[in-house]
Amino acid sequence: MSAELCPKCYTEVVTDRGYRVCDACGWTGAQDQTLNEYSVVEIPLDQIWSDDEFNCRGMIAPVDVLDLVKDIDKNGLQFPIAVQPAHDVKSDGIAKNNFRIVAGHRRYHSFKILKRETIPAMVKVGLTEVQARLLNLGENLKRKALNILQEALAIKRLRDLGLNRRQVGEELGVSTSWVQVRFNLLDLPPVIQEEAAAGMLNQFQIKEIWSLGSPDEQCEAVKTIKNARLRGEKGISVGKTPEQDPFKKRRQPKNVVQDMMNHMAQALGHGLYTRALAWANGEINSAELYFDIKRTATELGKEYTVPLASHDVS
Repeated sequence: MSAELCPKCYTEVVTDRGYRVCDACGWTGAQDQTLNEYSVVEIPLDQIWSDDEFNCRGMIAPVDVLDLVKDIDKNGLQFPIAVQPAHDVKSDGIAKNNFRIVAGHRRYHSFKILKRETIPAMVKVGLTEVQARLLNLGENLKRKALNILQEALAIKRLRDLGLNRRQVGEELGVSTSWVQVRFNLLDLPPVIQEEAAAGMLNQFQIKEIWSLGSPDEQCEAVKTIKNARLRGEKGISVGKTPEQDPFKKRRQPKNVVQDMMNHMAQALGHGLYTRALAWANGEINSAELYFDIKRTATELGKEYTVPLASHDVS
């Protein structure tokens, strides 16, 4: 059963001879006058603190909520925000406010733009800092997508509060590898973090870049990935080439194929063998390789027909 809350200061009340009594502010009233954590109340916006450091999205600019502003203006607010009372917040920023937003920062800023005086809210009493941050992050993960840097910064705050990788994963319902990639991102230079936030790096590439030895190597790897994307290439690997047993058969990653192609070109010069590796690596198309085969066959005095039925290649 949820706690009964004082409608004046939102602390828990006690029962005294059928009446509810608030020790914090002195309010007394009947049971049907109390609130609980699911009660929705109208709270003045000027009593609410929107903490940019607490919110996993960081600072919210007006342009970020324009679509939501239009929707609220047309259809009204579909879900109340969640706040916690000042007495549960251990931060100097709460000093001039009665509440801190736990979930609903975009809705709050939309109401400010619409110049509304109050906003519907549920008051969450007794949350620890960890519980409040988990609630904030959990709601944002389910709503409008966060970029990977916003996710990383949010779980950093949870890590700073004492949660390990497994605990963060269990609380958010995600894998430990999901958490670890974001921990890896936090260890990379800020310029690389911003590239990840912009969507230039996938999770596998973040892990590879993190494994490199120095910031210079890491930044060079990001340049390699960006240049490859400009050429239309996808799934670029930039990790260190693992030490391999040269006598063991295995499917080779692209960077290993590229290394072998460079080795052969240096030792023997370019030829059909390097073109075949380039084809296997996705650097040339099949038609180009067919014509290279025809050219080599002609040089060797052998008959060869390019297998492109829709083209006259005789």
